Amino acid sequence: MEQRTILVVDDDNGLRELIRINLEHEGYTVIQAADGLQCLELVRDQRPDLVILDVMMPEMDGVEACTKLREFSLLPVLMLTAKVQSEDVIQGLDCGADDYLLKPFNMNELSARIRALLRRVPPVYRPLHAGEGQIQIDQQKREVLVRGEVVDLTPTEYQLLLILTEQAGKVVAHDTLLRAVWGQEYSRDNDYLKVYIWHLRRKIEQDPRNPSLLLTDWGVGYRLLP
Repeated sequence: MEQRTILVVDDDNGLRELIRINLEHEGYTVIQAADGLQCLELVRDQRPDLVILDVMMPEMDGVEACTKLREFSLLPVLMLTAKVQSEDVIQGLDCGADDYLLKPFNMNELSARIRALLRRVPPVYRPLHAGEGQIQIDQQKREVLVRGEVVDLTPTEYQLLLILTEQAGKVVAHDTLLRAVWGQEYSRDNDYLKVYIWHLRRKIEQDPRNPSLLLTDWGVGYRLLP
C-alpha cells in the first residue's frame, strides 16, 4: 500500500501527538497544524491525502477552515467535535466535511473511519500524467518530466501545474487557481495568473505561443489535456 499523508489539525497539542503516534504506528505519514489558518497553508504546500479537523480552534475554527478548503480542494475531511447537538454536526457536514467523530473517541474507530474515507479516493502520492504521458509528476520526489526530460519549476509553477494535472481534462476556473495557489486575497487577480501560465507554458510546451497541452478557455480558466 502506498504511504498516505494525514494532516491533523487541533489546538490540543497532547491530542495531536496521541493521534500522530497511533497513525504513524499504522504506517501513515502525519503532519500537524494548531489552527485553521495553518491547516490551509499546509494543504496548499504539502497536499495531504486526508485532513482530521477539529471544530473548536482559535484564529480560524474548523467550520470556517473546511469552508475555505472546499474552495480549492476535494480531499477527504474528517471533523472532530465535542459538541453533541445534531445542528452542530449538520453544520460541519454542510461546510463540506465527509465524516465526523465525537470527542472523546476510540482510536480504533478513528482508524476505521480514516480507512473508509481513503478507500474512496486514489493516493495523492503517485505519478500523475497529462497530455498523453507528455507530462509526468512524481510528488514524492517533487520531480516533473516533460517528454522524458526533467524540467525545473519554481514552487509556484509546481503548485499550479499540480492542480491542473489533478483536474486534467477539466477547465479549472481562474479564481479557483488563484485561491488554491496564492490565497483568497488574489482570487480576482487574473493578470497575475496569466503571467504564471505564460512562464509555465515556456517550460512545458514545445511552442509556448501555440500551446497544445495547457489550453485557455477564454473568460473561464485553463485546461490541461488529459
